[in-house]
Amino acid sequence: MPNSQVRSCWPTMRKAVVIAFVAALLAPAAGPEEPRFTADMELIHPQGYREWVFVGSSLGMSYSEEQPRREAKFHNVYLKPAAYHHFRETGEFPEGTILVMEVATAASQSSINRHGQFQDNFVAVEAAVKDSSRFPEKWAYFSFTERDGSPKKTAKAFPKDSCWSCHNEHAATDNVFSQFYPVLRHRE
Repeated sequence: MPNSQVRSCWPTMRKAVVIAFVAALLAPAAGPEEPRFTADMELIHPQGYREWVFVGSSLGMSYSEEQPRREAKFHNVYLKPAAYHHFRETGEFPEGTILVMEVATAASQSSINRHGQFQDNFVAVEAAVKDSSRFPEKWAYFSFTERDGSPKKTAKAFPKDSCWSCHNEHAATDNVFSQFYPVLRHRE
């Protein structure tokens, strides 16, 4: 190609390069959309979940008629963005969905606060994963917190009669307690 033709198309090529560069900067950060597991079928702690879609928070929920013996805790739930968008479009959670629940203690009357409660310290992280290729029931539930409160990098699925049974019986949508989160109930 003669130099004159190269010079004449350079502004167009430069503009295309700049547009591609800006688009790459504005694109969501790349990351694994699927849950990651060890060779022993332990779920690897999901990274960056605080940047996912915040589904909602609850305070002091209990599934028993008895009064809780412990102080109330906040449960913050996050959902992978791709799963959230798929759910909004179809009303179904896709394979590979990960919901993370981060548990925080509740505090009050600190600093200038005189009424109400706020989140204080993070004390636990749990996850729910939809993966029918690994789990016959499609969903499995995990805790990334040791009994002594220390964090874990990987977690084994709870037995079926633990979390799965309750979710299967009481969840409004596909083993997910969407009834507690307006973001999932109202898909407009």
